[in-house]
Amino acid sequence: MTAILLDTSVASLLHPKRRSSPQRARYEPFLRGHIAALSFQTVAELWAWAEQRAWAQPQRTALGAFLARFVLLPHTDELNRAWALVMTQARRAGRRLEAGDGWIAATAVHYSVPLLTQDADFVGLGVTGLELVAVAAP
Repeated sequence: MTAILLDTSVASLLHPKRRSSPQRARYEPFLRGHIAALSFQTVAELWAWAEQRAWAQPQRTALGAFLARFVLLPHTDELNRAWALVMTQARRAGRRLEAGDGWIAATAVHYSVPLLTQDADFVGLGVTGLELVAVAAP
């Protein structure tokens, strides 16, 4: 079984509260036969949502349990260099990439896993080694 990296918006669709989301159903076929992985950046972004929304402890505990379902692809010094390369290649291609998206793309590149996304910012970046499984947002 191979891994697939989920961007933050795709990971959020898999939260139990979004079980009946029609968008969620669009991603489930891409997950079959794969180990769902997250970048440290996605984990940080999901925790930021809890902070911004002032979630109570039971919601935070549930978020921790939700995140534990995924394989975490950790930050390393080699990932720092991959991020620098991703950001530089995107700029050379005339694209501006947000730092957070850069970390997610760099994680996919560094760990050689495809990135499952609905974010058009990743499409056509021209980044060496970035394999996308892109599903257009509705």
